Amino acid sequence: MPHLILSESRNLRFGVMTLFYFAQGLPIGLFVVAMAAWLASNGATEGDIAMIVSFSYLPWSFKFIGAALMDRYTFLAMGRRRIWLIGAQSLMVVGLIAASLTDPGFSEVALISWIGFVIFCGSAMQDVAIDGMAVDILPDAEQGPASAFMFGGQALGIAGGGALGGYMLATYGAGAAFTAFIPVVGGILLVGILMRERPGERLLPWTKGEASSESREAHGTEWLRILAITFKSILKRDSLLYLVSNGMLRTVAGAFVAFWPMFATSRAGYETFEYSSMLAIVGLIGSVSCMAIGTLLNVKLGPKLASMITFAGYGLISGVYLLAPDVAAIGAVFVAFSLFWNMTETLCTVCTNPIRMRLSEKRVAATQFTIYNSLGNLPIPIGASLFAWASGVGGSHVLMPILIVLIVLAIGIMSMLRIGKPVDHEEDAVPRVD
Repeated sequence: MPHLILSESRNLRFGVMTLFYFAQGLPIGLFVVAMAAWLASNGATEGDIAMIVSFSYLPWSFKFIGAALMDRYTFLAMGRRRIWLIGAQSLMVVGLIAASLTDPGFSEVALISWIGFVIFCGSAMQDVAIDGMAVDILPDAEQGPASAFMFGGQALGIAGGGALGGYMLATYGAGAAFTAFIPVVGGILLVGILMRERPGERLLPWTKGEASSESREAHGTEWLRILAITFKSILKRDSLLYLVSNGMLRTVAGAFVAFWPMFATSRAGYETFEYSSMLAIVGLIGSVSCMAIGTLLNVKLGPKLASMITFAGYGLISGVYLLAPDVAAIGAVFVAFSLFWNMTETLCTVCTNPIRMRLSEKRVAATQFTIYNSLGNLPIPIGASLFAWASGVGGSHVLMPILIVLIVLAIGIMSMLRIGKPVDHEEDAVPRVD
């Protein structure tokens, strides 16, 4: 069997990073798409769905803590990131095994939420590890193409996780659904065990090998100094404006993540598998389309204006569900709006990415970018909780006006950014990967 060494094969680098991003997408599809729809179709409340969404996204909100730990502590003889990658992927497998053994019913929302929390802790740490590995391993010329493959891999994972999870939940129940994912996630773990970052490194802790000179040199960075520079940069004017604006947007996004499966099953008449399959298809179409559309918007309009326009997409969706929810529940209309929602969510990320890149200080770009991404996930549970609260005091007639106000404020604050002006940025900085 040939050695699988990332630094020596471009195709292997692309394949491994796409594969691990695919693994990240699987639990998102399983929990946020399929599980949410399964629970909603079996009588779960808005608060139950909000709990599932919140527990799923919380680990992603604090992954910058994992990034700091990985930069400081590792087993260099196996590479800078691989021991963390193996550990994180193993946690996902353990979580799935535990879930399959407990076989929770649709009334055991708290248990399902905690199971999801454990699995998503693994996927969030895996994300940090594979991103760090990409920073360490990928040559500059491969950054763009690799990011596209990684993004595509995650989209495939979400689609596949939603479709497989929806079918298994509707047909066989939760235990069988979790069991179906174990060989897939376990197979990807095996890839992490069999590969190496650079020649001469140990395959496993007890095998022969030693740390590469590149790993030793990179690991010598003083991480407390990195964090100090990072937080100083984050507290600049444009950075704070971006965080407030994006926080409002992500709160709206979180509300819709919880709203969509409830509306699909209670108003649009979808069953679990029908909904998860439909969302998987529109997710694939939307993700592929947005890679081209987002690039065009950023190039032609610039990231600030492109972001403001895509933010407005959420305002349009909110307005439709406020004024004409019955029309939005009609079969073809709901599918169309599901596609529009998916594309809006994706485009908001694609168009704000260059802003986060430009705001990131050159010396600590990767760390600062990870913190921006983590803070962008924190409002998702807040939005889900807002959805649950509004459902108890008036439903869409209360929720949608609040979301519209948040979007208007987010666009207004985004318009105040002075991206590119020297007053806040001594020099532009572009991190190597998302």
